[in-house]
Amino acid sequence: MATAKQLENNIKRKKQKLVKLEKEIKAEQALIAKLEKELAAVSKKEEAAAKAKAKAKVKPKAKAKTKAKK
Repeated sequence: MATAKQLENNIKRKKQKLVKLEKEIKAEQALIAKLEKELAAVSKKEEAAAKAKAKAKVKPKAKAKTKAKK
């Protein structure tokens, strides 16, 4: 069985590891939030570009074909 000192050291190391991992989680969450904002901005730009392109591609009305006389 482990001594009290060994158990204290194990607990101390586990707590330090937990703090480190919590910091990493916060950093990753911040990065995700940043990327989501960037994605929203890019999506809006692409949507606007697609609408502008669609308006530019409006086809003129087709001319009525005249029948050739024999």
